[in-house]
Amino acid sequence: MRKIKIQTILYLYIIICPILDCISFLFRNTFNTSISPSTILRPLFIITVCLYIFIKDKKQRKIFILAGITYGVYALAHLYIFSILKNNSSYSGVMHELQYLANYTFMALNLYIYIYTFYKNQDTDKLYKCILTSVSIYCISLYISLMTGTISSTYMLEEMGYKGWFESGNSLSAILVLSMFILFNIFNKKNINFKLKIYTGIILFLTAIYSMILLGTRVSLYGTILSIIIFGIANLLCIIINKKIAQKKLIKLISIFIISIIAIIAIIYIFGSNTLKRREKVEDMASEVVDEVTKEQVHITGDLYEIKNKIEAGTLEEDYMSKEQQEAVLSLNEIATKYELSVEQMRTLQLIYNIELANNQSNLLYRLFGNGYVCQYREMVLEMELAAILINFGLYGFILYLVPFLAVYIYSLYYGVKNIKKIDAEWIMLISGGGLAFALSLLSGYIFFNASTTMIIISINLLLLNKTKEMRRN
Repeated sequence: MRKIKIQTILYLYIIICPILDCISFLFRNTFNTSISPSTILRPLFIITVCLYIFIKDKKQRKIFILAGITYGVYALAHLYIFSILKNNSSYSGVMHELQYLANYTFMALNLYIYIYTFYKNQDTDKLYKCILTSVSIYCISLYISLMTGTISSTYMLEEMGYKGWFESGNSLSAILVLSMFILFNIFNKKNINFKLKIYTGIILFLTAIYSMILLGTRVSLYGTILSIIIFGIANLLCIIINKKIAQKKLIKLISIFIISIIAIIAIIYIFGSNTLKRREKVEDMASEVVDEVTKEQVHITGDLYEIKNKIEAGTLEEDYMSKEQQEAVLSLNEIATKYELSVEQMRTLQLIYNIELANNQSNLLYRLFGNGYVCQYREMVLEMELAAILINFGLYGFILYLVPFLAVYIYSLYYGVKNIKKIDAEWIMLISGGGLAFALSLLSGYIFFNASTTMIIISINLLLLNKTKEMRRN
């Protein structure tokens, strides 16, 4: 135990993330409980590392104490506002809201301790191998669950897509897609042997097939295709800019890239995709929501439309919704009808509602500390995470939780653009993966909230910082 380094523990944490995810899923579905061994093990890893740093490095003690006070004061203020605004229409209670605060706090803490531990002495090849091992576990478990018939549906309502032994199909999609932006770089690493590159190719192929055909989410389908396209373009751009390759070899690479795209289209056409099948079904379901009196199509959900009618008739229960929430529902219906939005555009409807609600509340404290995430009506809980953190967790929450990730990304992007002639395919893939993480957080949601997804994003940040360090050194 004395020989085990703190770096080893942090590398191990990346590797076992899929195992913890599987354990969590099996406990939830077998014992019908929200608590599993992974609920204890995840924080235990991070707390152990924090205690090690706190004891070993005196300079970090002040930072940890200051951070603890800052995040603690914010959490108390946020939960106090939550308790004031909570009513009978709220999706959940204080403990559920506290879970979100805890997850996002651990997310920011993870980023800090990984940068602190690895920035000065980071073995990028070892980090790549850890990510490869982690994705291998995800991939193998998915195919085993498929072959054994123990697989679960990505979308329970439509019974479409297959997410294996994992709780969330969207989070799994993000993990696999963002990991591809890391693993493709192994093909360009000189220090990694040929056999490992062949193994990486096999894992990427199996992961891509599962993501595009079986998983069933738009993130998995379009994200996989995007990662392949960006990898091809990144290599071609670097070759053209640096002029380090013969014309015949350039033509060969372009041919391989074109053949790969054609192969993707052919695979999806032949075997189909659960993503495309589900989109057709969702569109059909959306057109079925109509007003029982006028028989016209409704542009918000049936339950919300019923609440809207009660508000207009003055029959809504007194403590069910605040006046600001009622006004937001009416505004949402008006905007959705005006622009003929569809019920399948749920994230857009949620965003409109939450913006209208924030404008109606017009309270400085709510803007700073947030108006509560699960405080909203269940269908209007904002899935667009980037917007939710800013609106529901407030400006302070956005600064505490997301600004550290934005700072690393902007810092790396700035030095990459400044030294554009020194960038390579690895930098392009990592900066694209980092940008995609923010895009998915805005468009899909629950990206930074998921602990395993966060570890992939942190890995991208570490590798980006390493590339930036190389540029500055050169």
